[in-house]
Amino acid sequence: MKKILTIILSLISLAPFAQENNYDISLGLHIPSQVENIPSSAKSMLSNKLGQVITANGIGENSNYPRFIIAPNLNIISKDILGTAPTRVALNIELTLYIGDGISGDLFASESFSLKGVGLNENKAYIQAIKQLKTGNKSLQNFIANGKSKIIDYYNTNCDQIVSKAKVLENQNNLEEALSLIANVPVSSDCFSKVEGKIKSLYQKAIDRDCKVKLLEAQSIWAANQDINAANEAGALLASIEPQASCFRDVKALFSKIESRVIDLQDRDWKYKLKVLDAVKDYVQAAKEINLAYAKNQPKTVMYNVHGWYH
Repeated sequence: MKKILTIILSLISLAPFAQENNYDISLGLHIPSQVENIPSSAKSMLSNKLGQVITANGIGENSNYPRFIIAPNLNIISKDILGTAPTRVALNIELTLYIGDGISGDLFASESFSLKGVGLNENKAYIQAIKQLKTGNKSLQNFIANGKSKIIDYYNTNCDQIVSKAKVLENQNNLEEALSLIANVPVSSDCFSKVEGKIKSLYQKAIDRDCKVKLLEAQSIWAANQDINAANEAGALLASIEPQASCFRDVKALFSKIESRVIDLQDRDWKYKLKVLDAVKDYVQAAKEINLAYAKNQPKTVMYNVHGWYH
């Protein structure tokens, strides 16, 4: 638990997370087995392109195996070898995109696109075809909007169950999992008003517990040996504690004591600094960042239920 919180709260200060959390809803990208047979570089291009599609249409990309996903399927309609010098490969491809609940298997939206690509080999033809998918495509934008609407409907319909499950997890002291569950609720949903207060209280509980654990560990390290190595080890812990935590006054006192000793030992400023309160970032954004960091620490194998999406 301490390791999880260390990861969680150290990541909060990273700018990329703050940027990701500007999005109300996030989607994971799932490349199913049906697409595995395309060339690896074309598959990478497809992943990058769909990532651009997600973010360009007002949705956050989540690579940490979330519940809601976007998945592609590629079918070659025709493949021709052109008698040019040098010879080239021409592909006509049907790309079908799906958005849905990867856990329950419910499909929310789908849309097909005809793509053409010509290249010196099949791989390059694939890449040229995938490049034809434009983020500003009206059908693509409508597809994303439809999927987003269905995700919001999911939270509105299942709000009471989400709240109840979060309460059970909180009672079991699984604060990060409970917070992860409700932090995913979109602000634009009706459900958000029911979980907003709980997000704040769970976030506070999580950072308060983390503060106590890290402060105690830092105190033990410093009490055992007051040299520069102990100072750096304790300083790293203290520097990762959130300033909103209830024990932050004690954190500052210990930090100041160690800092003074370091200056005496090295005759120079210490490399560690305590976090300062970010007046711009509210608790909802901070909680979502905890959720992203928590997800990064979860098992990396998820069996998505998408077999019924493909025909």
